[in-house]
Amino acid sequence: MNLTAPQDLLLVMLGIAVLAPLAAAGWMASGLSSRSPRTGAVVAMSLSLLASLTVAWQWHNGRGVPVECGDRMGGGAFIDIDGVTAVLLPYMALVGLAIVIVAPKRFLDAPATARTLAGVGATLALFSTAHPLVLVALSIVTVLPTWWSVSSTPGGSPTARILVLAMVPALACLTAGTLLMLCDPPWEKDCGMVGATGGWLVAAAVLLRKGIIPVHSWYPALFSAAPMSTALVATMPQVASYLAVRLLIGHADHGQGVAVELMVLSQLALVTAVYGAALALVQRELRGLIGMLAMSQSALVLAGLSGKLPMELSGAFCVWISSGLALTGIGLVAWALESRAGPLSLETHQGRFRDSPMLAAFFLLFGLACIGLPGTLSFVADDLIVSGSLDEQLHAGLLVIAATVLSGIAVMRAWFMIFGGPEAVNGPRHQILPRERLALTVLLATLFGLGINPAPLVRVLDRAAGHLLGVPVQADGHGHAEPPPAPL
Repeated sequence: MNLTAPQDLLLVMLGIAVLAPLAAAGWMASGLSSRSPRTGAVVAMSLSLLASLTVAWQWHNGRGVPVECGDRMGGGAFIDIDGVTAVLLPYMALVGLAIVIVAPKRFLDAPATARTLAGVGATLALFSTAHPLVLVALSIVTVLPTWWSVSSTPGGSPTARILVLAMVPALACLTAGTLLMLCDPPWEKDCGMVGATGGWLVAAAVLLRKGIIPVHSWYPALFSAAPMSTALVATMPQVASYLAVRLLIGHADHGQGVAVELMVLSQLALVTAVYGAALALVQRELRGLIGMLAMSQSALVLAGLSGKLPMELSGAFCVWISSGLALTGIGLVAWALESRAGPLSLETHQGRFRDSPMLAAFFLLFGLACIGLPGTLSFVADDLIVSGSLDEQLHAGLLVIAATVLSGIAVMRAWFMIFGGPEAVNGPRHQILPRERLALTVLLATLFGLGINPAPLVRVLDRAAGHLLGVPVQADGHGHAEPPPAPL
């Protein structure tokens, strides 16, 4: 394996991005750390974020050519760095960093911090590969910290059982389906029933892992019973979407059935998006609302991934990033409020505005950023995905609009219920903590920064979408097609 200097640097930075949180998790789990878990976690995630940004920058400077390293099987390499990876690595590192900064002190003991860092590190490793067997192995690994955390939470046993009932069949279908697809590749012209069956099994795994109707019950249950850090680390990466990108997208031109499965998933995802947004309107507690919004936004991403146009696929990636950052912000604001006032009901007005005006402002801005506030990335994402959907299927575009409208109503209802109404007589006054302000401001600034200047991100995602779909993409203004992947 011959390495050039830029490629060597890229691999080193990728290793740091993945190994920093994993090493910190192992150190904390061993019980040898004498410092505050937050300090070590923030250092590890900051290092991971800087390394991830370096990977993205280095990849972009290399003309955006996909870089592959190691064994290659079924169309994917052991290490595969393309536009999807270059965007998702910094995104996940930022989400993990915000979580460990904002997490209330009583929820940030060494074991809990180790589980959070392990989940983030395993997800970063997953985002760095396209090798089918490695994808299966890391998909199993990413479930373990979530199950461990839920099982360790007082009263979390019922949710842990629900999680097992969803994840075990999902992982079994993913393993069996991937093996069948490798034995009889559906992207080859002579594909038979074995490969087609494998494609359907992988689609079933995505359905279960994604929380799509009718197997969605684990999604809101996780937000209601698990620590907020666990729920966010388990759902914001959208592992099932990444599996769909690597195992299902791009096989339509040569296969016999994989595209059909993706289309079926997209229709169920559209229904789930509207259903989740509608259920968010009638939630009685704030955590239930966040769970339903997360389920709805996650389904929108899957619906966009079935698009045949690069614009629609780019819109799905933008929704992936924008909704993840916005929902992380909403979840962290909710966690900060719960640490001050306990569980928050949406059945009566709580009058929390004077108690926490800064948290009220952050909640409103993140909520609006989740549903397409102009100036944020979600505004660009909604425009791309709606335009793509309307070009292909009128009903799909209308369902996306309906889900967005219902989500907006749910967000505003929740804001008025939590922060509106008369304040408590002689109630406490809780100033926002500096670490909370820092993390939430960075998340919000990222959403607005990418929304005000979306061109660099959209160009990267357009190139990645064209590569996945096998559509020639202009690398410059002279009509030259995108170069082939560069093996290391």
